[in-house]
This record gives sequence, structure tokens and C-alpha cells, in this order.
Amino acid sequence: MTNGGKDWGQRLSRWLDEWKIAASGIVLATRSARFLAVFAVTFVLFGILMNLLSGSSAALSLFWTTDLGGKMQILSQAFLAIFGVGRNFWDWALTFVIVVLQSLLIGLVALVWQKKRHNRKEQVAATASNSDNVQSAGLAAGLAVLGSGCPTCGTTLLAPVIGTLFSTSSYALASAISVVLTLAAIIVSLLTLKKLGNDAYALIVSERFLRRRSQHKQESEEKNE
Repeated sequence: MTNGGKDWGQRLSRWLDEWKIAASGIVLATRSARFLAVFAVTFVLFGILMNLLSGSSAALSLFWTTDLGGKMQILSQAFLAIFGVGRNFWDWALTFVIVVLQSLLIGLVALVWQKKRHNRKEQVAATASNSDNVQSAGLAAGLAVLGSGCPTCGTTLLAPVIGTLFSTSSYALASAISVVLTLAAIIVSLLTLKKLGNDAYALIVSERFLRRRSQHKQESEEKNE
């Protein structure tokens, strides 16, 4: 029992250390212009999409049938909804968390890919690793979109599909499935975020170390001359 307790304690400690490193990697990534640019674009586009889908497919249907002025109004309302305008607090909070997680994922994918690409020796491994990261981020996004809806009002993209199979109970069943898919999206996002955060930390710290070593070497060579 004692050894088992120590093993679990060590695993928990290692798991927490990995999260600390991942958090440090994300903080360091925020100093990169590339990361910030990709994060901002993803935040806006994915945020608008998630808010358009929060009322099932009605908003999207209206978007394609209305004129330019109507389209701009729908997009502006969806954009403001990212920051909670016109949204129930809990509905907004859940959507906002998913949008932030997805934006962090895509921003880190772009940053890690760019830094690994600079090292030709790691190009093959970097391509394979980045492909896995993109797939994980895409899976999280897909689950988030499928589960998108309003938790308090029960609307979801799944309702019309389930309605053709289960008739009157479609909204209740769709709401339950939506919650499961949303939780799955958050879990996948967090696990992928931990991996990418660790990768980003290792790459950024290694890059800084090599840069400092190169500077010290150059300074010593200049002194010798």
C-alpha cells in the first residue's frame, strides 16, 4: 500500500510538473508575434462560428439568404457575443472557454511547427508531430462544433438530425449528447494543450540557450582577436 501510494504521488507530482512546464511554454509563446497573430485570427473566426451555431443552424441559414447589410449585422452580433453581449452568462462562459482553448491550440501548432522547421535534421519528425497536433486540434474543434448550442435553452446542431430518428425527444437527447461532446472537446483540447505547451517550452528555451552560447562564443572570439 505504501509503495502504491508513493507511485501515485510521484505520478501526480510528475503530471503537475508537466502542466507547470506547459503553462510556462504558453506564457513564453505569448511573446511571439506569430503566435499572437494566429491566436487573434482564430479567436475571432472560431468565436464568430461558435456563436452563429449557438442557436442551431438558423443563424447560418439566415446569413446565406439575407443581403450584405444583414450579413454584416449577423457577423457583428456574433462577434460581440464572443465577449458576452446578448448572451446568458453560463452559455457565454462555456463558449468563451472553448474558443480560447482552440485559439491557444492553433497558435501553438503554428509556433511549434515554425520553430521545428528551422532545424533540418528534425524536419521529418517535426512534420509527423505537427500532423498529429493538427489532427488533435481539428478533433477538438469538430467536437466543439458538433456540441455547439445553448446549454440553458437546449438548441444544438444535433437536434434536427436526432429528430428524424427519435421525434419528440430530439431536443432533450440532443442537449445531453451536446454536453458530452462539449466535455470531450474540452478534455481533448486540454490534453493537446499540455503536449504543445511542453513542446513550445522546450523549443523556446533551447533556442535561447543556443543563441546565448553563440553570442558568448562570438564575444570570446572577438576578445581573442
